[in-house]
Amino acid sequence: MARSDALTRAFQEPRSPAHRHFEICRAYFLENASAPALAEQFGLHVGTVQALVRDFAANPDLEQFFVSTRPGRKTSPKRESIRELAAALRQAGQTLGEIHQQLTEQGQEISESYLATILREQGLSRRASRPRQPRPGELAADGSEVPAVADVRELSLESGREIRTAVAGLFLFVPLLLESGWVKAVQRAGYPGSEQIPTLQAMLALLAPKLIGKRRVSHVADLCTDEGAGLFAGLNVLPKTTYATDYSYRTERVMNERLVDALMRKLPLPETPLSFNLDFHAIPFRGDPRALENHWVGKRHRGEPAVMAFVAQESTRRVMCYATANVLRQEADQMVVRFVDHWKERTGHYPARVLFDSRATTYDQLHELQERKVGFITIRRRGPALLKQVRSLPARHWQHCQITQAKGKRRSARFFSEEVTLKGCPSSLRQVVFDGLGHESPTFLLTNDRPEPLTGRQLIETYASRNHIEHSLGEKISFFHLDCLSSEVRLNVDFDLTLTVVAALLYHRLAERLKGFANATPQTLFAKFVNTPGRIEIVGREVVVYYEKRSHIPILKEAKFDQPTPAVPWLGGRRIRLEFI
Repeated sequence: MARSDALTRAFQEPRSPAHRHFEICRAYFLENASAPALAEQFGLHVGTVQALVRDFAANPDLEQFFVSTRPGRKTSPKRESIRELAAALRQAGQTLGEIHQQLTEQGQEISESYLATILREQGLSRRASRPRQPRPGELAADGSEVPAVADVRELSLESGREIRTAVAGLFLFVPLLLESGWVKAVQRAGYPGSEQIPTLQAMLALLAPKLIGKRRVSHVADLCTDEGAGLFAGLNVLPKTTYATDYSYRTERVMNERLVDALMRKLPLPETPLSFNLDFHAIPFRGDPRALENHWVGKRHRGEPAVMAFVAQESTRRVMCYATANVLRQEADQMVVRFVDHWKERTGHYPARVLFDSRATTYDQLHELQERKVGFITIRRRGPALLKQVRSLPARHWQHCQITQAKGKRRSARFFSEEVTLKGCPSSLRQVVFDGLGHESPTFLLTNDRPEPLTGRQLIETYASRNHIEHSLGEKISFFHLDCLSSEVRLNVDFDLTLTVVAALLYHRLAERLKGFANATPQTLFAKFVNTPGRIEIVGREVVVYYEKRSHIPILKEAKFDQPTPAVPWLGGRRIRLEFI
């Protein structure tokens, strides 16, 4: 059998807990490594290391490291069956009482307290009772009759028709959609549609809840009775909650890529060499975990079943321009190179520079970036040998600098540079070690000095800007509810992630048009401009949307949102005009 770097790393980089525990005990007793050094090497608390070696000393049996065990909580078949059914009903938006009633009717006789415990174990709240939504044929809150189903053929655009709506702010996005080339982008992507709900209308109907920050697809019941929301999508009403899930299973990854690529072509990016922040994000799943891999979920500070997403953000404008939820653990270290190849295929040239942390790729992949002449800045993992070498350096090897941090704060730091050659990456790289950044141990940065060499201060400040992607993801998690997906099917999640990217792009366009709000978060824009009721009137070939009086309306007027739009294809060629009263 031929030797390879991958096989070597299988021993050098233990992934399973048992393997890590074995290596810790072996290094402690055989190599006389210290507990603090091992804690640093394996990313554990020193007390954890001390406990491991103490327990092994009390029971020095090597077989304990090689016994196959099934991790996690042991469950009974009955409990597991109840768990799956309860999770499915909860994800459909049912309350604790409704779930308990259905389980009882199916012969699953359990108490509500026991049911609440099962839901809580899966991260699902018990949810308070909600008012019953009107059914088809009944009257909605505004006195209008609730249509039976969403159907483009039932949409009335008769002149003189008036509609009251709670989501008049949705129509701010219509001119932005037209400017973005939405119609051609959706058509070229090849998304499915039907005679009842054509493709354009289907995609707008699924995008609308994202634009107004609805937590889940099961939370759009109130929108389904709002004819204004339906009109935004070119329908009589929005489809029911199950439509989003059913539709997502009919999509393909290539469709999502085509849509985002087409929209990005309409977004003017800086003429300077483009730099991208890259990161992974684990999207937790609430339901049957058996179909998913375990990933570390930072928000919950634990590993659990999740869908791993990979995202790319343009560094200057901080626009999320690429995202995929089709990432398996064995292919995660290839995603950086896949992204740069994707960008080359889409634009004809590679990114000038990419920034990512040490978990994103391997030294072999760094070599691939070198071969493609793509610049990179990344963190190097700190082993005991590296830390020992750095701590033994004389003071004269260090240079001092002032680092500008968030909110203009400055910090005194020191650094030194050297050329290093890494296993799997034959060409030399520049390693810059920083001390005094507020961490216990120094920070090791690796770069190939493309597209141009940076000073030590520029290097750390450039890499620190990567934190913006984590901040940006935080915004999307909070407003677009990226962490509230409910499917173990990666493609299903990938479609929802794509809608999140589109919604974020539209909010970015809105922010750039509003004077003084270029850097505003989606939450701020929604609160000040989008979250408003109004009245809609169809006047000839125009759809006039009357906004209720708000303090920020002058800013909308200054941005010329009161100008009629071009003809809107999904509204029979009618124009939309916003009136601010």
